[in-house]
Amino acid sequence: MEIQQLRYFLAVVEEKNITRAARILRISQPALSRQLQRLEDELAGPLFDRTPGGIVLTESGYYLAERARELVTLADKIVTNLVTEETLRGELYIGGGETESLLPVIRSFKQMQSQHPDVTIRIHSGNGQDILDKLDKGILDFGLVIEPFDVKAYHYLKLNQPDQWGILTRRDHPLGQQATVTADDLRDLPLIVSEQLQGNRTFAERTGLDWDTVHIVGTYNLLFNASLLVKEGVGHALCLDRIVNTSGSELTFVPLTPALTANTYLIWKKQAVLSRPAKTLLEWMSFPQEKTVF
Repeated sequence: MEIQQLRYFLAVVEEKNITRAARILRISQPALSRQLQRLEDELAGPLFDRTPGGIVLTESGYYLAERARELVTLADKIVTNLVTEETLRGELYIGGGETESLLPVIRSFKQMQSQHPDVTIRIHSGNGQDILDKLDKGILDFGLVIEPFDVKAYHYLKLNQPDQWGILTRRDHPLGQQATVTADDLRDLPLIVSEQLQGNRTFAERTGLDWDTVHIVGTYNLLFNASLLVKEGVGHALCLDRIVNTSGSELTFVPLTPALTANTYLIWKKQAVLSRPAKTLLEWMSFPQEKTVF
């Protein structure tokens, strides 16, 4: 199996049509069909079902498409960053949840790019497990993770802007009129919680919430869609502040009391050999209160 074959395969997956994919790839349709047949022969099974409406992936095809995207992304990253010339070029791959805690990283990148304009950044948004999976596979250079998370298995930088836990709710709801909310306030109300947070014992102990008795009506992995549920009055989202901009909207954020904050960390693999752009970004990041842990 070759990377070029995977590129051909992904083009067909994207276009759902071999003729259109061949046109985009600028090769003949018979040549593309032969490459796909070789791939299916090597994998000992069909990757597509041919239908009048176009191709449909088989179960094996779906699996290969997911893995192929990762392999092609990693191959492109290696080629881009393996440079020996004096000018710094390449790409930075950073993944994380949606939080303003990423701003210190972005600001450092902006300063770095002012001197190294040929370096670009690719940001992948996802939940914690998705980020760790891509980081461990080498697809990402850095991941952004939020407590509760044990960072000891990674190199890390603690970002100096902790996030506040609270409730995203409607302004016209009684909760939205309060300055703070307590676990007692939330005990019988419909809650929308992060998939990773649900059942976390440390969080329950620190907030006084009992996962066995709270009324959970929904879960989320990124907050924007959860905010739509909140707007429609489905429930109140247990979340971090400054992820959804509530200014001028019908939503508001109400912090928990006692106050509960979460630190955010920039992490990278201990055994990873960082690219030149990744090493340079770390050099540009200055956190006087925290040292890099190697």
